[in-house]
This record gives sequence, structure tokens and C-alpha cells, in this order.
Amino acid sequence: MSTPPRQIRLRLPAFLGRALGSLLTRSAVKAGQTVAPPPALGLTRRSLLYFKSEGCAPCDGIDLFIGQLAASSDLDLRVVDARRGEVPEQVYGGSLLLDRDGTLRRAYGVNVFPTLLVTGPGGQVERVLVGAEADEAQIRAGLGLA
Repeated sequence: MSTPPRQIRLRLPAFLGRALGSLLTRSAVKAGQTVAPPPALGLTRRSLLYFKSEGCAPCDGIDLFIGQLAASSDLDLRVVDARRGEVPEQVYGGSLLLDRDGTLRRAYGVNVFPTLLVTGPGGQVERVLVGAEADEAQIRAGLGLA
């Protein structure tokens, strides 16, 4: 049995952290844009797209309540996992999509995990939350679901 990779944390000067954060989030779609939803997402109504990755500590925290958040907001949930390893499909039911080649991430310009998007069935992006912390109230407010 292999051991999971260790997470490395770097302390950067504040100005450098802000510049790096801006650079990484610049390519993400913005609210008001329309992105033709890739067929793999199977969007038929208003949905919450949750982009996550292996080894993402904030993602692990969000995992605890993301399904309930989507259900209580009457949103379909699509979990787009950038994991390269194996994951049991039943973890998220039918809403899990493994994005090993990055096709789904690139369609929405996602470079930071977690990224959450509220989108309509035609691809209208209503809200975008990049790099969210594992705080349900903060995520609800950021996505306009309060």
C-alpha cells in the first residue's frame, strides 16, 4: 500500500501571493458568461459544478456538505474530479465525473481547486467561487444561495 503524497505549504510574501492568485484565477469563467456545457456534464437544468482535486484540503472540507447544499438549493450537482488515480464511482452517486485529461476544467478555465459554479442548462454562468474555504455559510453567500 502506497503512502499518499505529502502536502507542501509555502509561505510567500503577501504581494507575491496576491499576484499568483490573480494569475491563477484570471482564466476562470466569470458570472454572466455563457459556456457551451460539455456533453459529459449532462446539464438539463440549473446546476452546481464542483471542481476538485486529490490532495486539496479545502475540497475535503467541502465534501462534507456539498451534496446537501445543492439539494437544498434545488440544483443538480456535478462533481468534476481532477484525480488521476482511482476513485469509487459510488462516492458521489451519478454526479461524479473524473476529468483525468482536463477537458472539463479547460472548458471553464479552472486552475484552482476548489472552484464552484452555478450554471443554467444552456451554459449561462450565474456565479463563480474560486478557492473557497470549507465554510458552508460563506459558500452559500458567495454563490448567492443564502
